[in-house]
Amino acid sequence: MTMERFWPSLLQGTAPLLVWAGHFGFCYLFAAALCPPGGGADWRWWLLLGVTVLALAACGWLLRRACRVRASGLLALARIGTGWLALVAVGWGGLVLLTAGSCR
Repeated sequence: MTMERFWPSLLQGTAPLLVWAGHFGFCYLFAAALCPPGGGADWRWWLLLGVTVLALAACGWLLRRACRVRASGLLALARIGTGWLALVAVGWGGLVLLTAGSCR
């Protein structure tokens, strides 16, 4: 495999995980920045909800795209596997919304 084909293949297999990592980092940094120790003001949960919905849509789109390709091999399995993993991980990471509004 040449380097011209390696990087696009690597990105195709890991794109859903990159979406999850971005969502995870944003949600928890946003919550940490707006919830100081000792409590704080009510913060904007709707922004986290919007980011979570966008991340779920992106993971769903990547998973749908991976399932529509009729290919076999490791790359096809990686695309489907990471798509499902990222979809579940973004949903799980979105549970921070349950604590939205209470900085304790």
